[in-house]
Amino acid sequence: GGVRWYIRASWSHEPAPTPPLAAARSGGVVGVDSHADHLAVAVLDTHGNPVGSPHRIPLELAGLPSSTRDARIREAIAALIEHTRSNGRVTIVIEDLGFDTAEKSREKHGRKKAFRALISGFPTTAFRTRLVSMAATAGIAVVAVDPRYTSVVGGRDWTPALHRPHRPATRHSGAAVAIG
Repeated sequence: GGVRWYIRASWSHEPAPTPPLAAARSGGVVGVDSHADHLAVAVLDTHGNPVGSPHRIPLELAGLPSSTRDARIREAIAALIEHTRSNGRVTIVIEDLGFDTAEKSREKHGRKKAFRALISGFPTTAFRTRLVSMAATAGIAVVAVDPRYTSVVGGRDWTPALHRPHRPATRHSGAAVAIG
């Protein structure tokens, strides 16, 4: 029979230098509210005001095999990066759903059932790892912020301001602005 040779290889990139927060915010940002079935995206100017209409990136993962889920995550992140670039931004601001820790327990999040349900249905670790990697490759900074109150503030303060007759805004769009 024939002889088979197998080669294994791995590589890593040097981490990109972290820009100061003021520099990351200086040209405006893209705020992202993450959900198990979509990303709500809002482009903000240097003063934190929304620019244009809110954007929605589908992320339907329920019931899919892990390889398909991984592909959908990559597609959503690629769409997010393209949206960020096409709007002239170099920074994505997203909720910190475990960017510092993988802990998703009752001890950390208490009885906030809605928040625990969100993160249990959202592939936090896979999304975080791919977003940081793909954004760094594209020269885009990622800033993670505390998700506390973003949905409340976004729903109360920003959703009415974003609403247009031809394009209604959702609580998630408002949260994306609050996050940004």
